[in-house]
Amino acid sequence: MSERSPDDIDRPEVSNTSRRCFLKRSAQLAGGIALAIQPLAPALAAEAKPAAPAPAPAAKKPEDRMKYLFVQREHCTGCRSCEFACSQFHEKGIVRPGVARIHVKRFHGVVDIPVICWHCEDSPCVKACPTNPKAIAKDKDTNIINYIDDKTCLGAKCNKCIEACPANFLRRHPETGKPMFCDLCDGDPHCVKACKAQAEDTAAAMRASKVGFGVNLAYRDVTPKEAAKALHTSLFYPNKDGERR
Repeated sequence: MSERSPDDIDRPEVSNTSRRCFLKRSAQLAGGIALAIQPLAPALAAEAKPAAPAPAPAAKKPEDRMKYLFVQREHCTGCRSCEFACSQFHEKGIVRPGVARIHVKRFHGVVDIPVICWHCEDSPCVKACPTNPKAIAKDKDTNIINYIDDKTCLGAKCNKCIEACPANFLRRHPETGKPMFCDLCDGDPHCVKACKAQAEDTAAAMRASKVGFGVNLAYRDVTPKEAAKALHTSLFYPNKDGERR
């Protein structure tokens, strides 16, 4: 095999041959890579394709919507799963009990009372609002009190609706300063489902109903403080000093 002399490098036919060989081998290599990737193309395309967003839950039909909440207070264990579920639903997946529409108060250090909206028939909070009928209203079909235009709400400058709430339920959002009304999670209260799941085999404290009459109506006429006093009296005995502990 003859060796190339330094002079051959400058010869046009040698340079053209080397260039043709390089281009040919490059084309062969590229073709081999393309053949190797071809079977993986569908998988790579599927992986690169963004996942379809989860379908939004269908809104409850009017006939299936829950319109009232009730609490069987002696069954509450103070687990606060209702607060977690409520805040997660209303705060876009964030668990933040401090902004839950339902809240659990502890009385006498031992009695836990869930504080809920009574969805009163006469809506005293709506009547007390000084900016009505622009700020809040009650929907007769859903039994929900909510904002018409929250921009007209005076927020922290006004406490009229909070003062008028017979259930001592209403409280303000820590950022917006506006009252937080219970919207029953669009007719499917998450607090009720969380309470039932947490209670397992024991009796759940939270209840939901499409109607607001019957034996459960008695619970609606008792304030959280009155309920705590009654439960404390019936469940705990006085010590030697006569004080209930």
